[in-house]
Amino acid sequence: MKKARWLAAAAACVCAAVFMSGCSSLTGSYSSATEQNHKEKVLRVGSDLNYPPFEFEENGKPTGFDMQLIEAVADRMGAKVEVENITFSDLIAAVKDNKVDAVISGMEGTDARAKDLTFSDPYFDKAGYSILARADDAAVSGWEDLKGKVVGTQAGTRHTEISVDVGAERVQSFDQKENVIKALKDGTVEAAVLDTPVAMYYAKHDSGLKLAGEPKFSEKGLVIAVKKGNTELQKEINAALKSLREDGTYDSLYAEWFGSGK
Repeated sequence: MKKARWLAAAAACVCAAVFMSGCSSLTGSYSSATEQNHKEKVLRVGSDLNYPPFEFEENGKPTGFDMQLIEAVADRMGAKVEVENITFSDLIAAVKDNKVDAVISGMEGTDARAKDLTFSDPYFDKAGYSILARADDAAVSGWEDLKGKVVGTQAGTRHTEISVDVGAERVQSFDQKENVIKALKDGTVEAAVLDTPVAMYYAKHDSGLKLAGEPKFSEKGLVIAVKKGNTELQKEINAALKSLREDGTYDSLYAEWFGSGK
């Protein structure tokens, strides 16, 4: 990835998205909403808006690559988007409990998650993980240096498993990404394992942080997830994603947030 433009103003591209602060205001599934409102379909989407450059808030509105993408997907489906800000570790439960119709939140399509969710085709193939460390910490320069150290991760992600696999003495998980970063900066943890684009974002915008070593790449891509067995909605989302790739819209969004290199 090159020529990254993480903080591009995207309000115009997501102006149709409605940011909802609580699940109680989102009622009815995508299908029932369609039946009840023949003028407009509504796709209720859950996302953890603390995950730049994929999703975050800017001027009180959700923005980022995922937010622009799901807006474009919904548009191809003839629907508008209602975005619900949900902690990452609660996203699966929100889908299972019909609080949202779909989730997009930099979520990897793992076998474990497939037990509870049905996935779209991958929309981001280069999923991977990187180490974020304090810029002045010469003791952390790669994965082998995590052995015997305290590592911070976000709850509900694969980062904990990865940290244990490389020999971390202890893994401390936090609900919010910003708390992982805070723990790293104040020395509560000695390193953090994050998704590569997120780690790149923080290293780029905080001179006190650095990327350590090379990323580990995942075999699974990032997906849009729906309730287990909801193949009708899965097919609609996949058709929209295919259309966006074929007409160049996807490439334009990718270039805006990650540069033209793939």
